[in-house]
Amino acid sequence: MTRLGERARIQPDDCYLQILSQADNGGWELCLPPLLRAQQSELEQLLGQVFTGRPTSPINLALAQQMSLNWCMSKCRKAGLSFDDCLSGRV
Repeated sequence: MTRLGERARIQPDDCYLQILSQADNGGWELCLPPLLRAQQSELEQLLGQVFTGRPTSPINLALAQQMSLNWCMSKCRKAGLSFDDCLSGRV
């Protein structure tokens, strides 16, 4: 779980909007922090399992954004990094 002070600094609303956004063609684009890009296919696969065959909607986009943020936070935690450090690329 993210510490409250950490959450206040990173402004999660902005963060998850940057991690996954809607592309001009209606699809989704991922923009992961540098330290997580090597694992991007894992998140793409997870999103595909959950959202394939479901309509594109603002609710599904918001759910996918939250899911992506949670995935990123979990990966950072497993690596022993704060979420701020993970997002900024600081090690």
